[in-house]
Amino acid sequence: MKRWITLVAVTLVSAVLVTPPAQAAVDPVASLKKQIAKGQAVRVVESGGLYLGRDQDIFRVESRGVLMLGGTGVGSADMTRTLRPGFRMRDQMKTGAWDAAKVGTESKPNRSIVVNGQLYRSGPLYAPVLPEGRTWAAGGRRSATAAAYGDQLINVFEPATLKTLLATASSKRPQTYGSALKATMYRGTITFRQLHAVSPTFRALIGTRSLARVAATKISWMLHIDDGQGRALTLSTGWPVSGGRRAGVFSQYPGRDHPRTLGMRVSTPRPAQVAPESSLTGTLPRPSALLDLTFSSGA
Repeated sequence: MKRWITLVAVTLVSAVLVTPPAQAAVDPVASLKKQIAKGQAVRVVESGGLYLGRDQDIFRVESRGVLMLGGTGVGSADMTRTLRPGFRMRDQMKTGAWDAAKVGTESKPNRSIVVNGQLYRSGPLYAPVLPEGRTWAAGGRRSATAAAYGDQLINVFEPATLKTLLATASSKRPQTYGSALKATMYRGTITFRQLHAVSPTFRALIGTRSLARVAATKISWMLHIDDGQGRALTLSTGWPVSGGRRAGVFSQYPGRDHPRTLGMRVSTPRPAQVAPESSLTGTLPRPSALLDLTFSSGA
């Protein structure tokens, strides 16, 4: 009996000794800094819009493309955006609440690229100011924000912004993503004022507009992060605008659940297709953005 107890004890001790230690959690901020240093690509698929009450779409926006990380976060971007008017928006256009002509051109795909700090635009919204034979307009020196943000307000590819979100999250819980991927879901809120203080992207979006009236606006957010790689998988945001309406965006980063660099790049348009700023026949139109609704009484 004593010999059996001894054998069991030895077996248990051996089992403890050979059991691999639990894997330490990956620091998402440290992981992001490594991704930026490597210049990794991030594929983006976004769906957002303006809503009145539950399941009452005024319009929707769809964007997809690729971001190249670099510098302090996103170094370049290639995004295509399409507006999807709902019947409420179409009814409101009849009363002049929306610019019907602009809605018409934005209801077709419009593409924006920023490479090496140079902005390029192409699509029906910009076609009226392009000289014959050119399909792209040069838009001057701009950051990648000009192509990648405006609907989605939070740039989770800025280390300081990501760090702030994680530090102020009101809840954190494990959750399976997809079929089996282990992830952590973070939830929280951040005000426009707080985001403005930490995020260069948000400051660029606000531009010269006064933050005073909207500084206390709260953005509710939910972020999924892959436990194994420490990478953002999805980001949901929502915030109130005038008239009891609410804007929101759901951003997905497909492929980030695989430990590989996506074979995607952001390239400049062919020079022969690009119209220099000096050759444009009018002012290059500015695309709409969900953030604009915060600074306008709207419809």
